[in-house]
Amino acid sequence: MGAELKNVIVFALGGVRHAAELRWVREVVTLGFVTEIPTAPPGLAGAFNLRGNLVPVLDIAALTGGEPGPAPRQGDGALLVELDGVTAALRVDKVDEVATLGPSVDGKAVLDGRGRTIPLVDPAAVIRRALAESQAARGDDAEVAPDVPDLSADGLRPVQDPTTGARPPLGFDGDLTLG
Repeated sequence: MGAELKNVIVFALGGVRHAAELRWVREVVTLGFVTEIPTAPPGLAGAFNLRGNLVPVLDIAALTGGEPGPAPRQGDGALLVELDGVTAALRVDKVDEVATLGPSVDGKAVLDGRGRTIPLVDPAAVIRRALAESQAARGDDAEVAPDVPDLSADGLRPVQDPTTGARPPLGFDGDLTLG
């Protein structure tokens, strides 16, 4: 049985080429004005407005165990990724190509046309790590309200906002009208 080919987007970050599977990437965007979030952990580099939606900008290096990269600026490139309703931008220096490449022997990288190894970045793991670090920085964890179900009382809305991770106050039914 042959090795499974992967559809990837190859990008540069800090002078090193990386790849991410296309199944996670919604689009490649240019960052607008990025607002720094003073109390955020190092992996959350800021946030920007994308077509009326506030999108967090994540620092891949900081979230994968490396040194935090430079602060994102207006005009930088980013991969817009989505996981379980959470959308985030992964800042990149440059997008090189979209390609179908074979995996390395260990499966943690892909091989380009010249046989060079390109490490794979797992956007799902990056987003999960960013969420965990943000919740830890806020002091928010699963033990705060262990008896709160995963859905609201009507079973239609998540108890936790999928983008920010914020929880509505107890007794809040989601109705913002005055009548």
